[in-house]
Amino acid sequence: MASMITENGTFTLMPQPKDHQFKYALSAAVAVEIMLVLGLVWYGQTTPPPPVIKPKEHVIAVQVVSLPPPPPKVIPQPKPVPPKPVVQHMTPPPPRPHPRVVIPPKPVPVPTPPVKTVTPPAPKPVPVPPAPPVPPKPVVTPPPPAPPPLSAVQTASLMGRYVGLLRPMIQQNLHVPAELRAMGLNGKATVQFEVSPSGKVLWAKIIDPSPLSAVNRAALAAVESGSFPPFLKKMPKQNTIFQIPVEVGASSN
Repeated sequence: MASMITENGTFTLMPQPKDHQFKYALSAAVAVEIMLVLGLVWYGQTTPPPPVIKPKEHVIAVQVVSLPPPPPKVIPQPKPVPPKPVVQHMTPPPPRPHPRVVIPPKPVPVPTPPVKTVTPPAPKPVPVPPAPPVPPKPVVTPPPPAPPPLSAVQTASLMGRYVGLLRPMIQQNLHVPAELRAMGLNGKATVQFEVSPSGKVLWAKIIDPSPLSAVNRAALAAVESGSFPPFLKKMPKQNTIFQIPVEVGASSN
């Protein structure tokens, strides 16, 4: 191995050259070194010595590189022959029968009879009856004016006259009980009753009774069974309540 200085100041180990080349190189290197030494000596005698400058210290790194050994020769080995695949012959299954598709025959078009359009006859104009004549508006006659209201004296006079008609009717309808006739007893009972304008008795009751119950029953029956005349012409046409004392006894009839 030989060392070699490169431009960057590193040493490289080189393999040894052959013998004759090594001799020539060595002699050339010696000659160059001798010439350099002689040149330096001559240059130092002719020129003054330069100022002494301390040289900078240079650190030269030496790296020893070892070349890798040559790769070994690879002896090619024969490739293994893969075994032939065993082919198994399998009988394919029988094909499935295709389903039969029954295509129905096309329907024969039936000719449709032509449709006859019947135009309805035009309606006959209906004669419009003439408008009835407008009847004349009836003449409304105002009702007669109501008579002036009666005074209290006139009303009391009319009521007295009507009561005077009712008394003999009640006495005529009176039936004296047999026990009162046999014993010769008499009694009086006041009867209150309501009469409609038509003369109908609506209800009746005893308001001032007699101590004899037979008298009360006979007086009430005489009023309820009576048929009275309608109200007088100028009497107020509304239901009216009357109070009449009724005498019952052996001397009544």
